[in-house]
Amino acid sequence: MKAITFGSAMIDIITVISSQSIEQISLSNSDQQFLLVEPGRKVEAETITRHIGGGALNTGICLTRLGCSVSPIVKMGKDVPRDYIVKNCIDDGLNMGKVLTDEAQLTGSAVMIASHEKNAAIFTHRGANTTLTQSDLDMVAPLEADIIHAAPLSGASANMLPAISRMAKESGAFFSSNPGIRQISTRANTVLSAAKNMSLISINEVEAAALVTCLSAIDPNLDWGTPNKGDPVIHSKGGEVCLNKFCEALYSHGPKNVLITHGAEGAYLFDGQTLHHQDVIKTKVAGTAGAGDSFVSTLAWGLKSSDSAKQALLQAAYNASSVVSFVNTTDGLLYAEELKKRAS
Repeated sequence: MKAITFGSAMIDIITVISSQSIEQISLSNSDQQFLLVEPGRKVEAETITRHIGGGALNTGICLTRLGCSVSPIVKMGKDVPRDYIVKNCIDDGLNMGKVLTDEAQLTGSAVMIASHEKNAAIFTHRGANTTLTQSDLDMVAPLEADIIHAAPLSGASANMLPAISRMAKESGAFFSSNPGIRQISTRANTVLSAAKNMSLISINEVEAAALVTCLSAIDPNLDWGTPNKGDPVIHSKGGEVCLNKFCEALYSHGPKNVLITHGAEGAYLFDGQTLHHQDVIKTKVAGTAGAGDSFVSTLAWGLKSSDSAKQALLQAAYNASSVVSFVNTTDGLLYAEELKKRAS
C-alpha cells in the first residue's frame, strides 16, 4: 500500500535524568505533576541523545515498517537539522520527495526531559511546521495513496486540515487523523469540518472532554444523559459523559470510526454499531512519546487491510506497547511480521 502522512517533522533531543537527580511534586487536589530544577545547578543526565520525531515522521516510519511505501508531506527550514532529518528518514525507508521548504523558518526541534514516571516534559520549537499553506498543498496535489494520515498540525498549518481531508476524499484513500488538543481547543470547527471525510478519528480522553463542550454548543438539544454504573465515561468540565454516547455524537459528524484512547483503561473503537474495547498491553515504560502516533497509524493500516476491529485494535496496542518501552518515538516500532506474531 501507498501512504502519505501530514504533520510535523522534528529533531528530538532526549535527556534522561535519574529520579534522584530531579525533584517531583504531585498536587493532592489535581492530577498535575511538576519537575523542579534548582536554578544555576548543573544536573547530571544518564543520557542525552538525538533522534528524528514529529507526528508525520512517527506515523510514516510506523507505516513503512508495516510494509507501506510512505511519503511524508512536511515543511522544514533550509538548515542543518533538515539535512539530519532527511538523511535519517531515507535510512528508515521513507520517500522524501514531497518535503516542503520555508527558508524564513527553522526546522522544528524539541527537548524532552524524561524522569520519574517517564512521561517526559517537552520543550518545543515548531518552526516551519506551523507554516503549511494552501499553495503548499497545491504543489503536492493530487494525492495518490491508499492511506492518508494527518497527525497533529500546529499554528497556521492547523487551518489546512479541511483541505487535506478534501484531497484525501478525492483520492479515495483511507483518511485517518489524530488532531491533538491544540487543534481541538482552538480550531474545533476545522476538526469537525474535516471529520466528515475521515475514515478514522483518534482522540484521547482530554481531547474528548474538550470536544464535549464543542458538540454541545453546536447542538443545544444534545442530551448526554447519565452514565450507568460501570459504563466507561469521559470526565468533562460539566460532569461525567457516557463514552458510548460521546462516540455516537462525534460519529454523527461523519467519521466512519471513532477511536478514544483512555490511558490505563485502554482504547475504545466505535464503528457506528459496536463499541469495541482493547486493554493496555503491559510493558516496562521508558517513555510515552509516540505511543499515540503508533496506535492510530497501526489501527488505520489494520482497518484498511480489512482486519477485524478486534484484530486491528490488538495489533495497535502491541505496537504502542513496544514504542513505550523505548525512550524515543521510533525505535520500538515493529515490522509487520513481528507485530502479527505478537498479536497472535
